[in-house]
Amino acid sequence: MTRGTAARTRPAKRERAARTAGTGLLGPALATAAALLLAGCSAGAPDESPGTEAGPPASADAPVGTADPLTGMDVGDASDAQAAEIDDRAATAEEYEAAFQRYRTCLSEAGVELSVADSDGPLRVYSVPGTAVDSGVDGDCYRAEFQYTDMLWQSTDTVQDSAQATSLLRECLQDHGIEPADTRDELDAQLRGADLEIMDCFD
Repeated sequence: MTRGTAARTRPAKRERAARTAGTGLLGPALATAAALLLAGCSAGAPDESPGTEAGPPASADAPVGTADPLTGMDVGDASDAQAAEIDDRAATAEEYEAAFQRYRTCLSEAGVELSVADSDGPLRVYSVPGTAVDSGVDGDCYRAEFQYTDMLWQSTDTVQDSAQATSLLRECLQDHGIEPADTRDELDAQLRGADLEIMDCFD
């Protein structure tokens, strides 16, 4: 989950987009999708341990699509409210929204206002002022109130099956003459079964 566009849907102004570094030649949208696809497929491989980006890595991003994207993470900096949300290692849409609002309030109390866009999808779309990122207040509020619930929610089928990366993966399979399956796990399996590499989708 990259904080910065599709995965965390955070087009922060100075930002977390750096977490998708290395795919810049694809352009912003495709770079984000490539990062998501790479993460999702590696995390979905049956003989691999949880990796990165389809869930935030062990420090800030653990793998999306794994049974527990928080495995191996120290969640001791979560607030009591967030700790209660993640205790069962699952997140509902209601918990995700509650965590987002706490995060937003935390920033507001520190004098920082998020820019929140309308979204029909399962994820909040918003941007964070660069000054809040640079000062550390954004990271403090995010970890305390939102990060772990965010990660759990983004690992659900509800999010994975509607993500931009999933849509592009379906298109990629169609372009290679394969009728796409319904779920993200099935799509990843189809990709592996066809001996396709993620970057084949971005030729």
